[in-house]
Amino acid sequence: MGGSAGETQVKFREYSFAAEEFVVEEITRDGVVLEAGKPANLGAAEDASLERDYFARFVLEKRNWNSMQALAEIARRLHAHPKRFDFAGTKDRNALTVQQCSAFAIQPERLLALEIKDIEILGAWKSKNKVRLGELAGNRFTITLTSENCGTPKVTPSAKKIAAKAKKLRYVFPNYFGSQRFGSMRGNAALVGAALLKKDFEDKSRERFAKALDYFPRFLKYERTLLEHLSRSPRDYAGAFSRFPRHLQLLFVHAVQSELFNDELEARVKAKKLFTPEEGDFYCSRDSLGFPLVGDAKPVDDLKETKALVAGGDAFLVGTLVGSDSQPTATQAKLLKKKKIGVEDFKFSTLPWLSTRGGRRALFAPLLHFTVVEGAPAGAVRVRFALPSGCYATIAVQELLAK
Repeated sequence: MGGSAGETQVKFREYSFAAEEFVVEEITRDGVVLEAGKPANLGAAEDASLERDYFARFVLEKRNWNSMQALAEIARRLHAHPKRFDFAGTKDRNALTVQQCSAFAIQPERLLALEIKDIEILGAWKSKNKVRLGELAGNRFTITLTSENCGTPKVTPSAKKIAAKAKKLRYVFPNYFGSQRFGSMRGNAALVGAALLKKDFEDKSRERFAKALDYFPRFLKYERTLLEHLSRSPRDYAGAFSRFPRHLQLLFVHAVQSELFNDELEARVKAKKLFTPEEGDFYCSRDSLGFPLVGDAKPVDDLKETKALVAGGDAFLVGTLVGSDSQPTATQAKLLKKKKIGVEDFKFSTLPWLSTRGGRRALFAPLLHFTVVEGAPAGAVRVRFALPSGCYATIAVQELLAK
């Protein structure tokens, strides 16, 4: 299938992992891996005496919960507002994941005493500071591949072939945004995002919205939330959209950015220019863990020198995430024109929190510490590797399994 319902031609496999087959362990900025099933306490001893204006930092292990749902349930059990909770990075539902979170003014002992199915607190401590989104270096993945979960068409995994493919890839892969970025269930986030960017909110029919509520199934809660608002206030389009959780509102605009990035990246892959710097490109170095320092990206001045740095594994080429202050590439400009969207459309006056100035993303990502792990069930292959924050393990697996 396509990467979204838009123009992007990137193809994604459809995987179906059981939780224990897809283990995600967060890596802190200090390089510490928050390991599944192991007690964790990263707190400083001097914070233990804090009595006011403190945060309880904690390490959350969960199975078959997404991050926001798990924290919402924890908040409910503690009779606390969900807004008191924060996390460093979102984690998927269909996985066993470990991540660092925080809660304002909740005793660590209360968190440690929780008993919730498929949720465990591996450690909790007081801190002066909350966990902030992006406060992680990356994630370590341990993935068990079988002929049943390797996607469609069916693939029989081979440890020898996968190890050989990782070596052939030079332990890097194209840094596409994965299908989750486009709305895994509905797959239409980029289409909705394009309409938002064109400020195309309207449909003036109160009757149409009311009738839709009669046949929209109950499990489509987000659609029903929007329709319920519009059935009462049919001209309040921005208000209806604002009923969605903030992270969901941002998903739509980010999906358009992601589609534009994927199209540019795909064009470079097809032209075999993924590792070849061109005029106007940016590049960045590695951090101490081996991850790209995208925040320090700078323009390519010397094509030959940058090409040598990339070939030696000391630099990453960096692409554009389109926003109001960015300069789209030729490929991105062409797609923007086709969508009838300009960079100025990434500014919102009615919904200012949706505005984005743009950003950068590495064009390829490192497959760090790749290994085939022993002890996998018969007929299965278990691999382990670390990826920078924001990179998709499903894309890495897709590349490892490709012929």
